[in-house]
Amino acid sequence: MSAKRTAVAAALVFAAGLAVAHSITDGFEAYTLESARRLQALRAPAAVPDLPLDLADGGRSGLAGLPGQVLLVDFVYTRCPTVCGALGSVYVQLGQRLAAEIAAGKVRLLSVTFDPEHDGPAQLRAYRARYSADAAGWELGRPASGADMQRWLSAFGVVVIPDGLGGYAHNAAVHVVGPDRRLVAIHDLQDGGRVVDTVRGILARTKPDNATR
Repeated sequence: MSAKRTAVAAALVFAAGLAVAHSITDGFEAYTLESARRLQALRAPAAVPDLPLDLADGGRSGLAGLPGQVLLVDFVYTRCPTVCGALGSVYVQLGQRLAAEIAAGKVRLLSVTFDPEHDGPAQLRAYRARYSADAAGWELGRPASGADMQRWLSAFGVVVIPDGLGGYAHNAAVHVVGPDRRLVAIHDLQDGGRVVDTVRGILARTKPDNATR
């Protein structure tokens, strides 16, 4: 192949790569898959399937059956020695900052385990008690089946990878689900103020007859 043909071929490959990158990163506005999923939640809130959870405090419910106009959802596993501890602490802080809204039945916190073989109701309750003796409005649950767990993760764009040491690497964030049970925002653990502002903004725009239960 001549030098000219080689240069043209390289240019075409480069252009194709740019087109793919442009597509999967929302026109270069998001530079990672994590930021892309957050941008997507803001641009086009997606309906979250009403998948069942076995709740730590007893019973089974999907998202539609949980009280609260706004749900804050995170994904954890109770044996996690690192980021899940931060998530637990963040939920306690959010519970304190949104105490009035939780007491009024407008907001609910939900932690979903992606390690259902280990995390039964007792383990989930112990995880919650590790961070707060008074965790009003904080629900925990495990997917009712392995297939349901994969659908939960897919619905929220959560990636879970075994770390080879018996644990998991996973993206960690607070997912905001609105009254119509659509994923409307995803915030970093450090962005507690933005989570609170997002929740209160949704509640301010929500009419009473749009409330869930």
